[in-house]
Amino acid sequence: MTGNIKIENDNLIFELHGIDKILSIKRSITVPLKHVVSVSTEHVTLDPKLQMKLVGVRLPTVIKDGRFLTSEGMMFFEMHDPDKCITVTLNHEHYKKIVFEVDNKEAAVKQINDAIKSRK
Repeated sequence: MTGNIKIENDNLIFELHGIDKILSIKRSITVPLKHVVSVSTEHVTLDPKLQMKLVGVRLPTVIKDGRFLTSEGMMFFEMHDPDKCITVTLNHEHYKKIVFEVDNKEAAVKQINDAIKSRK
């Protein structure tokens, strides 16, 4: 199940839907746009041996929802299909990255980048 992203008051909001809210124990994540370092549409490939699930669910090749400690730091995943995910790299936040599944990843990246540019 994909989530939604929206921009409100200089914040980027990741909204989870359906069962993902239960699996990740999170309804939404809000981060200031000024803390977004980059946004990527690259395919997500992560080695499960380098991740420790803290809160959430991981079923190999099926689903990954929740908070994970990785070699890069704390990350949040809402992922069923890695090909539909965007990766948002953050600065000055609890999560170093948020990997989030959306319906149209190119449109989501454009929306975020446009909001960041309009702030400047």
